[in-house]
Amino acid sequence: MYLYANGCSMTYGSELHDDPRTKVCDNDHYRWAHSWPSRLAELVESVGVYNDAVPSGSNDRIVRTTIEFLARWQRAGLPAGALMVVIGWSHPARREFYVEDGYRQILPGHYYDLRGLDRLVAAYRKSAVSPIEQSWRLASQVSSLAAVLRSLGTPFVFFNAITATPLPQQLAGSFAEEVFAPEHFLGAQDAAETMAGFLHGKDGAWRGQHPNESGHATWAQRMYDSLSFEAPDAVTLDAVVLAGFPALGGTVVTRRHDRKGRERIGRSVRTSFGLRRRRAPATDASDRFIYP
Repeated sequence: MYLYANGCSMTYGSELHDDPRTKVCDNDHYRWAHSWPSRLAELVESVGVYNDAVPSGSNDRIVRTTIEFLARWQRAGLPAGALMVVIGWSHPARREFYVEDGYRQILPGHYYDLRGLDRLVAAYRKSAVSPIEQSWRLASQVSSLAAVLRSLGTPFVFFNAITATPLPQQLAGSFAEEVFAPEHFLGAQDAAETMAGFLHGKDGAWRGQHPNESGHATWAQRMYDSLSFEAPDAVTLDAVVLAGFPALGGTVVTRRHDRKGRERIGRSVRTSFGLRRRRAPATDASDRFIYP
């Protein structure tokens, strides 16, 4: 089995080994080894693990990059059943846009240091943010990715990383309800069963806004104890490495275009009335995990 994980900062491993000034990871090998995907890989005796998550990652990105990885795995001639896909779904308010020759992860309430992106997000924030749309989009993303994985014969596990995943009432009794079954979606029917919610009450599990090494290990054990991770096909480490996949690897983030960039929430901006402080509108003040 080879384990592939995707998600947001809760999967990426933010704050496990970040530069105190830039808040960007400065030791990716340490982060890959101590975030929950690697800990889970050890428990299931996987030959390797790839952590494809990024900080503030959107569900749009999760679907896109997971399908990209599945295509690479298939083109390499590796057995689909030897790959285990584990997804920690992100907050549905997050979106992905392609701006200035790159995919950008955004939240409606943020300001951005890329001028084109900042203008796009401002227009999106003003005209197109809808909780109803977010709910339907997430349900569609979860159902669509599950359908792709089933069609390939690839085992998978889904869970909520930072917010509950409500299934729109109109989908009750349909194929979508099967996707949210316990054997594939950990805690789908329990709003409290998110990674963040589960770890929030654990002593010594946090470092700032994110789990520490102990928190990641605790979550990996939680998944291992609750779900089946058996793959019908076998694959060797030699075959995986020969196909171009690392024994331990993942994404590397060197720059984040968000409120922590040069233009940030609360910075001074010059207007026709002089200098004023810029603030982002509240999105969901009750959700402390909307930003990780």
